[in-house]
Amino acid sequence: MKDKINFINSSFNEQIAYSRDDLKSEITIFFFGGYSSSMDGTKATALSKWCIDNHLNFVRFDYSGHGISKGAFEDGGISKWTIEASEIFKKFRTNKNIIVGSSMGGWISLIVTMNNFLYVNGLVGIASAPDFVVGEWNRLSVEQKKQIKSEGKIIINWDKYAEDYTITYKFLEDGKKNMLLTKPINISCPVRLLHGRKDQVVHFTTSEKIIELLDSKNKKLTIIEDGDHSLSRESDLRLLFDNIRELS
Repeated sequence: MKDKINFINSSFNEQIAYSRDDLKSEITIFFFGGYSSSMDGTKATALSKWCIDNHLNFVRFDYSGHGISKGAFEDGGISKWTIEASEIFKKFRTNKNIIVGSSMGGWISLIVTMNNFLYVNGLVGIASAPDFVVGEWNRLSVEQKKQIKSEGKIIINWDKYAEDYTITYKFLEDGKKNMLLTKPINISCPVRLLHGRKDQVVHFTTSEKIIELLDSKNKKLTIIEDGDHSLSRESDLRLLFDNIRELS
């Protein structure tokens, strides 16, 4: 992985790390990771291998403040990270492009698809988390809300298998400017959504809501009965690959 890392300078004048498997294919798969994740995670790594085995181009990257990209994590947010994802997409798009978004990356992938509708030919969401800032805010206690307003951030952990992570007040406020689930989602390309019924971070009804709001006529939601938020088991990955294959 290390020898495949490159950097591009974003419009925020920060170096964004990316890895591109160029198989000279007309199809490129893009992976947008989740909040506080990096491009060397289980799903991204497995996708890279699968794309190589199937002779598909694959692009993954770290948002600013994530992984080995430059920039401060606490300066980020949906608006900034969406712009970075769009810049990566525009630089490496080919004749046919499929975006795979995980958790927060599912939110960002929806926005990027709407803004690049002529060039996105398929979208796969894994435990997609649009508008999750509302849930984050509502889960905070009165004391935690006071703390995040006064200190600007708070360290929390609502997921039994994940490490503690930081949420900033700036991030919550910025997220509110990018809400999607209050009106129809203007995406017409084929969409496949995967969500675990046992997801303790983003409730599976979020994906049900996305499916309901999507304009696309070619859309499908698969609820994985014993699946959690990560969906990184071999069986989950096989299902992911099958759904990408449907669109490619």
